[in-house]
Amino acid sequence: MLTVDRLVAGYAGGIALHEVSLTVATGTVQAVVGRNGAGKSTLVHAIAGLLPPYSGRIDLDGAQLAGLPAHRAARAGIGLVPQGRRVFPRLTVTEHLTLAASSARGRRRGSGGWTVPRVLDLLPRLAERGRHRGDQLSGGEQQMLAIARALLTQPRVLLLDEPCEGLAPGLAARIRELVAELAGTGLTVLLVEQQLHHAVQVADRVAVLEYGRLVYDHPAAEVRVDLAPVEAMLSLGTDRPEAGGDPTSDGSSPAAAAGAGAEHPARPFPRR
Repeated sequence: MLTVDRLVAGYAGGIALHEVSLTVATGTVQAVVGRNGAGKSTLVHAIAGLLPPYSGRIDLDGAQLAGLPAHRAARAGIGLVPQGRRVFPRLTVTEHLTLAASSARGRRRGSGGWTVPRVLDLLPRLAERGRHRGDQLSGGEQQMLAIARALLTQPRVLLLDEPCEGLAPGLAARIRELVAELAGTGLTVLLVEQQLHHAVQVADRVAVLEYGRLVYDHPAAEVRVDLAPVEAMLSLGTDRPEAGGDPTSDGSSPAAAAGAGAEHPARPFPRR
């Protein structure tokens, strides 16, 4: 089980997440939706060890992860599929998978016991494209490769940062099917999406981030019955605060207030 408790995180002294708390049960899909700039990727980066939080806890099956660097978070069981896929343009599909598998050698296996043959069985298109470089793949193929690469790190929790972004409807549907299949193996999934319709079809629960605050968290079955309340949350307002969090009463952001002498919320965790 992944537990996030009162997490505060941000950039350059500004706050992008305000005491966010979230629990993702083992083998379930928790979707987090929100408008652009709501703090979704900040949440993913903090869990994955790419961004040390200011305060709060991140626990995976009771083990504290907050403040761990990315390589130690990965060893602890966090797998990341980043926004934009970020495959290596000059490496072939086979080289990507071999590198990912070798980096996890000796690591305790997560829910799936993932091997290169098993990943290719799950994603046969990658087997067909084994000799193609990353920059020769379509967007959907790159996304499949990014997921395969993450699975080979033997995660217990898979973080998916907008996996359907920029994909044709058919490919997006295949990614959603894949997420459901992975959860069926016992893998815990945190799915971050801007588009509600992508998230609600596959999630067990849906949460909404708004200006860095978690304002809604309900079973996806309830959301599917009536999408309107969540759609309203995602469509309200056209002005967003500057990077760093909620607007203050005079319209400036906390990042600007910090620059004017506001007290820093907390000291970042040390990297270790």
